[in-house]
Amino acid sequence: MHYKKNNDFADNNELILMDVGAEFHGYTADVTRTIPVNGIFSEEQKKIYEIVYKAQEAGISYATIGSSKSKIHSVAYNEIAKGLINLKIIDNIRDARIYFPHGTVHHIGLDVHDLNTNSYFKENSVITVEPGIYIPEGSKCDKKWWGIAIRIEDDVLISKNGPVILSDGSPRKWNEIEDLMKQPSVLDDFELPKISPLLNN
Repeated sequence: MHYKKNNDFADNNELILMDVGAEFHGYTADVTRTIPVNGIFSEEQKKIYEIVYKAQEAGISYATIGSSKSKIHSVAYNEIAKGLINLKIIDNIRDARIYFPHGTVHHIGLDVHDLNTNSYFKENSVITVEPGIYIPEGSKCDKKWWGIAIRIEDDVLISKNGPVILSDGSPRKWNEIEDLMKQPSVLDDFELPKISPLLNN
């Protein structure tokens, strides 16, 4: 679920999944975005992205006072299962866990995974909503889906007026990400130093 070696090169048609836990004055955030290396999602990547996005939207709608982590996970899981069945990647709802193997919600605050013993959300709690789909090479589905891994994670405030997406300044829709990647970057003219082959061992 997390790539820690940091010693590989991304191919043109691959995705980069960035899970970022930032801190400010002792409080944490936990945001994930998945972007295409070449700036354009393939048709297959786009379809998987849309399923994850719909699952996240469905989950966020239940980030309300009195709701729970299990409720949000159930809603997101069902959305992912429905999407994977429609694409003929799985045959039944139970098999969605093969490609969505983790929970959807955790609390954040003083830690990236903050301790919380409440069964139901209280006002001013802050949680993440982070569904994902991960299709390894060799999976029991059409090869065109192999290697696609997408997660979208945002930080959500439980408020009396409904969910507030604290990380909404970062684009979440696939077309917004593509549009942002077309913009000039300070890194466009940046040259990386040559990496010694010894670092790959």
